[in-house]
Order: sequence, then structure tokens, then C-alpha cells
Amino acid sequence: MESNFFSRKNIKNVLIYSPVGICILHRTKIYWANPACHAMTGHEYRSLEGKSARTLFPTDKEFKRVYHISIAGINQTGSATVDSRLSRMDDTAFDCRLRACWLDPGDHSQGVLITISDITEIKSGQIRENQVRKMEAIGVLAGGISHDFNNLLMALQGHLSLMGINENRPEKIKQHIQQMNRLIETAAEVTGNLLGFARGGKYRIETLDLNRIVDMALTVFQPGKENIVIEKKSAPDLYKVNGDRSQLEQVLLNLLLNGSQAMVDGGTLTIETRNITINDTNCFHFDVAPGVYVEISVQDTGIGMDKAIQKKIFDPFFSTKIPGNIKGRGLGLSTVFGIVKNHGGFITVESKKNAGSLFRVALPGLVPVEVQRLEEKSDAFDLMPKGGETVLIVDDENEVLEVGVSLLEALGYKVLQAPNGRECLDLLTKHPGRIVLVILDLIMPVMDGKETFYGIRQLDPGIKILISSGVGMDEEIKIMLRDGCHGFLQKPFSMDRFSRIIREILDRPD
Repeated sequence: MESNFFSRKNIKNVLIYSPVGICILHRTKIYWANPACHAMTGHEYRSLEGKSARTLFPTDKEFKRVYHISIAGINQTGSATVDSRLSRMDDTAFDCRLRACWLDPGDHSQGVLITISDITEIKSGQIRENQVRKMEAIGVLAGGISHDFNNLLMALQGHLSLMGINENRPEKIKQHIQQMNRLIETAAEVTGNLLGFARGGKYRIETLDLNRIVDMALTVFQPGKENIVIEKKSAPDLYKVNGDRSQLEQVLLNLLLNGSQAMVDGGTLTIETRNITINDTNCFHFDVAPGVYVEISVQDTGIGMDKAIQKKIFDPFFSTKIPGNIKGRGLGLSTVFGIVKNHGGFITVESKKNAGSLFRVALPGLVPVEVQRLEEKSDAFDLMPKGGETVLIVDDENEVLEVGVSLLEALGYKVLQAPNGRECLDLLTKHPGRIVLVILDLIMPVMDGKETFYGIRQLDPGIKILISSGVGMDEEIKIMLRDGCHGFLQKPFSMDRFSRIIREILDRPD
């Protein structure tokens, strides 16, 4: 019976009538393909035989990627699985899963057997699930941002009211102004967080205080349980680090979410920052450069993990559901690992079953050469650099235009203004040789900043240009800087910063 079952005729019928696409490749050419493979791709039966397998792929790059992964896999383990997209005759494409193995493991010259499964519905389900997760994340983020901005606006309104009461007390007025400046800096951090979220993970490196990152993450984080207590222990003299604000906030939020979901019956979630110095790297089972680091630790009192799970938690394809009917399929620890590694740091975990978990994230610290903090720099008006040249400021927001003109005039400059790019070019034509600097917004009606920039360059290449925008540095701005733009200043900015960058640009030799 067994010999009849595995007869050549039966095997041939299995290959021909299989609902899964099957083809045999010899080198990179299709030696044979079953009807399902032809139907999937819209080709007439037997028409693929003798053609290059490249015919089935949308691009050369994708074909080469799949080919190299498949050959490497079957050479190492005898088989390989790759997700890709295949082309149809009507120029559409579909998601598929390709499984490859040697047709004859004992004779590799016989070619490679490929099976093709259509996974369009699976992919669509994953996309829908990802969309739901994104909307849930946006809802949490929006709630936190709304709460934060309302508090900031309330504080600003309070200081404005107190300034009116204390209008005859200059020392009080100065204190209110200092507090309002700090509130504006905080608001700028919030918008920076939103921009980082919108960029989808593009890195924007700046010098950061991790205590403030912790504060920002805790304003957004919602544990979802009333019986979770959050304890924060912040080192007062924490070193700064270089990093991407939104990415590091994502690291922290993921760790906080993991900790809260591990505490099925509630508990305590402790987040702590401190400076550490690593001299002896022998205690690590991976490479660690000796030096000064800033450590953020997140500790929960939850269900903990055994050694087997601890070895897998940073794997990109590992997921687990926490007992107790907790929803979720893992909370991005592989992403956390990748972000920390890309920042030159490392992450460790200590955990025992039913005894909670402790995650430690260490990032290279910036040891101050001098004890002089940025926030202690003098903003005294008499120390700000000034000038007398003619400057043209271009912005479609009247409030921004008015305050920009007032700041420039207070610094001694002669000021022209335009609400859009077209009027900017008209003013440059009317006043040839007079305007030495254009301060240019990017997002404007009639003619946007990019079009205006190239219009100015064509009209008078000698005019210096400073881009000032509420949008952070992106590829478009980098291109304009390479094409002759003289500087970029992100809104909001202080008068001191404004005065210094203007003088840096004007005093810079051509």
C-alpha cells in the first residue's frame, strides 16, 4: 500500500492539483510550475517554464533579496522561509510567503523546490491591527498632550495676571518672565514630542536631560489600573546625554507599559535615574565600553520571568501574553533594544518568577567640563549682539510677524516685512542691494518657503537667508542648507538665541 501511495503518478497529482503554488528552480530559471502558481500570477499554464524567476518579482532588488536569503537559508539548515510580494500579469502584486528547500537534499544540482502561499488576508489583518494600535496610542498621546498644554496655558495665564498686579515691582515682573520662559521651553518640548511621533522614528540628536524625559513620559503614561503606585527617584545632578527625544520617550513608555501589565493585581512601579561609572566590563556578557553612563531603571513588583523567557524578550519575533486575561502581544522590547543600542548604550534585565522585574537602560553620559548649565546663561539684553542692517522677515502668521519685527527693531535692525513669498520677492525687487538678510518661514500660502528660497537665490545669490520654522530639521531643510541657506532656527526661540544666530550669519565671511 505504501509503495502505491508514493507512486510517481500520485506524487505528480499532488504537485499539479495542490492549491499552494509550487515551482522548481534550476539556478534562477523556472524549470516547472504547477497550475496554482500560474493562476496566482495570472500566467497561462506552462508559460512560465524556462523564464527567469525574476519575472515573478516587482523589482530586481526584491528578487535579489529573496534569492540570497533563500540560498543562504537552505545552505545552512536545508530550508528557508521568506515573506515577499509577487507580481501578476496585470501589474498588480500580492503578499506571499515563500518556502524553499533542495529538490533532492543529496543532489543539489537537481534544483530548488519553492512553495508559494498567498498571505494577503493575513497581512491585511496585521495592517488593521497595527492601525487600531496606532489609534489607541494616538488617543493616549492626545490625552496626555491636552492635559499638559492646558496646565501650561493655565500657568502662563496666571503669570500674566500676576504681572498686571505687580506692574510697579520690576523684580516681581522679572521673576514672572523667567517662569514664563521656562513654561514656553516645556511647551516646545511637548511639540517636539509630537513631531518625533509624526516622523515615525527618524533620529534627531540633541543634548537631553533624562530627568525631563522621565517627567514627559510620566505625563503621557496611563497605567490603566487604579491599584498601581508610581514612585520616581531622580538624581539631582544627572549628566546630560546625546539622543533623540521622541525615541527615548518611546523606550521609557514601553518599559512602563510592560511593568504595569506584569502587575496583574497591582503593585509598585519604580523609575529611577542615576549616574554610573563602568570600569570593570568583565561583569557583562556582552561588549561594554568603560566610561560614564546615565542609567534609567524601571522596576515592577509583578509576575516576573524565568530564565528561559528572559533570554527571548529582546528577540524581534518573540511575543507572550501575560496570564490574567491581559490583552496584548508583546510591547516592543525588541524596538527598545534597537533604540538603546543605536544610542551607544545597553539594556539589562533582572527578574525572578513571581518576584518582579528590573530593567536598566544605560546611555553614555556627557560629563560637564565646567560647572555651567545652559539654563544659567545670562539673557541680559545688554549682552545680546545687535546691528543696524536691513532685514526682511517673512511669515504668514500676523502674531509671529509682529513679535519678530519688534525683536529686530529692539536689536537695532531696520526691518521690512512680508506675509508670503510672493511679496517677499516683490520687496527684494523694489529694494535692490538694501536687504542683507531674509528670515524665512517655510509653511505659507501663495508661495511657500521652499519656492521662495530658490526664488531669492535666483534673484540675488548674495542675500543671506535664515530659515525659521516651527517644523524641526528635516530632509527638505537639509537640502536647502546644502543649496546655500545660511542657517536654521526652530520656533519658539529666545531673543538671545535670535540675536546671536543673526550676527553669526551676518558676520560670517562670504
